[in-house]
Amino acid sequence: MAEGSQFLSFRGIRVHYHVHLPEAPLTNRVLLLGSPLMTTFNWRKLLPELDQMGCLTVTCDLPGFGKSLSEADVPQGHEIRASILWGILDEVDRETGSPMSMWHLAGHGTACATLLRMLNQAPDSVKTQMFISPLLMLDPPVRGVKSLQAQFDEVVSSKERFQAFMDAWSVQKLDDYVLDRMRKPLLQRGVRTNFARMVAHAHAEAGDDMGFCPTMVVYGNKDPLMDEKQLTAVRARLPDAEVHTLKSAGHYPMETHSKALRDYMRGWIRYNDT
Repeated sequence: MAEGSQFLSFRGIRVHYHVHLPEAPLTNRVLLLGSPLMTTFNWRKLLPELDQMGCLTVTCDLPGFGKSLSEADVPQGHEIRASILWGILDEVDRETGSPMSMWHLAGHGTACATLLRMLNQAPDSVKTQMFISPLLMLDPPVRGVKSLQAQFDEVVSSKERFQAFMDAWSVQKLDDYVLDRMRKPLLQRGVRTNFARMVAHAHAEAGDDMGFCPTMVVYGNKDPLMDEKQLTAVRARLPDAEVHTLKSAGHYPMETHSKALRDYMRGWIRYNDT
C-alpha cells in the first residue's frame, strides 16, 4: 500500500492520516491519534522505534483539525469520530490484505476519550490502549462558546502569546520550528469553531471505560492539565490501568521526553505480544 499522507472522506468530512510501513517484518499495528493542538508531525520521534519493532503505524489528525480541516460541518462527538477512525483503519487493513486485524490504540489529551469510544464500538479489534496525558473530563468555560473562541483567537493570532501558552503547558520550551508547525494549522478558518465544539464534547461518554482491555497511562508529573480532577477521572474510568509518570515532563512528552516515552511504548507492546 502507499505510504505518506492520505485522505479519506466520510459524508464530506475529509480526514488526513499518514501510513508508516516498517522495514522489519510486520508484527503489530498502531494508531497514534493526536489532540487538537497537534498534527501527525508531533509523533515523528516515536516512529523509528515503532518501525524497528515491525509496527505498521497510522498517525492521524483529528477530524476538523490539522490537515483534516474540512469545509463540511465537522461534528466533534466521540461516536462519529470513532466511526471515522475505524473506517480509516479498516481501509488500511483492506489495502494490506489483513481484514479484522487487532490494533494498539494510542492517543494524547482529549483524543483519549475518543479511543475509549473506539474500544466500545469494536472491542475485538483493540489489542491494547495507551493513553498519554489523558484528558477525560474537560469542562467548557463558564462564559460559553463565544468566550472560548475569543480566547482561542487571542492565543493563536500572536506568535509570542502562543509560545508562552505552549511553554506553560509543555513546561520545557519547545523548539521554534515545532511551535510553528503546531500553530500554522490553527490559523485556518473554521478551526476556532471546531475547537469550541470539541471542548463542549470532550467528556468521556457514559459507559466508556477500559473494560478488559490492557491499558497503560503515561503522563508528566508537571503537566498543569493533569490536576486532581483529571486524575480522579483516570482512576474511575481506567481502574486497572498500568500508570507511569514522567518526573519532569509537562503535557507534550512526545516532544520533550520522547526517549522515555519510546521506552514505555516498546516495553508495553512487547509485553502484550507474548
